[in-house]
Amino acid sequence: MQIDIIGAGALGLLFGGKLAASGVPVRFWTRTAEQAAKLNKEGIRLTEADGSTTFVNGKRLKAFPAGESGVPDRAAEWLVLTTKQRHIDAKLLSFLKQIVGPESKVVCFQNGIGHLELIGKALPGIPLYAAITTEGAKRLDECSVNRAGQGTTQIGVNRDMADLESHAESFVKLLVKAGFTALLSKDIGREVYRKLLINAVINPLTALWRLNNGQLLENDERMGLLQQLCDEGLHVYEAYGIPHDADMFNQIVKVCRSTSTNISSMLKDVQQGAPTEIDQINGKIVEMAHSKGIAVPGHEMVWRLVRAL
Repeated sequence: MQIDIIGAGALGLLFGGKLAASGVPVRFWTRTAEQAAKLNKEGIRLTEADGSTTFVNGKRLKAFPAGESGVPDRAAEWLVLTTKQRHIDAKLLSFLKQIVGPESKVVCFQNGIGHLELIGKALPGIPLYAAITTEGAKRLDECSVNRAGQGTTQIGVNRDMADLESHAESFVKLLVKAGFTALLSKDIGREVYRKLLINAVINPLTALWRLNNGQLLENDERMGLLQQLCDEGLHVYEAYGIPHDADMFNQIVKVCRSTSTNISSMLKDVQQGAPTEIDQINGKIVEMAHSKGIAVPGHEMVWRLVRAL
């Protein structure tokens, strides 16, 4: 068994670190040679929400800079893609083609939509899985990560191939053994669009107003915009026949409450002066709406405002 973690940001360090701590051989592919060298030397320091710390010695993992280390002698059984969607470009897709093997499977942890089709075209015939997680993590430096609290991770087959579910079950078992709450989703497409709407409602407002998630519920004006973005998104989903729960707005409010102190990834990007995933989240809803002749002024507004940042 060999697992490749593509991207050593917060999620990559969290999942890769806990898998390595459970005894699974883990190989990290990083964006910089400096981070790879530091991981090999210092390992990973993982702090749980209760303050307990796990140290994964550098000898228990391997790290290489992506695209600079040639092709590995042995392809991994699982490639876990934890980069942000905006990093899935021609260079990364070319790198994936180099390291994937005939027995490899790919799991994608990206927000938004569109990336699964992109990766599927680049890796034809390779089993492709979508992952939806509510795990929260913050990378402190190249080797240290804090876990905000235990969430749930769902793994599902992206393509209509039921025979691939047995592989997904084996990956779920690895995650459970490593200390994650993980399960196999029978309808991952529905979960992908559910998370898309939740992110499209919460993330841009936190980024524009510089608020944590819970503060979105503090007055009627904020709640009104939450409701507008939710209603517009559901209108688009209905036009496309995308299934959704009847209580989506209540679910969004519940997410705001349960993650009240969290800072969204979009707000973190804005604070750091980095590009956001607004195009892959609200931009996709705007694109879908335009194709059906539907007006989504709320999503168009926040999409343009966040892009302008």
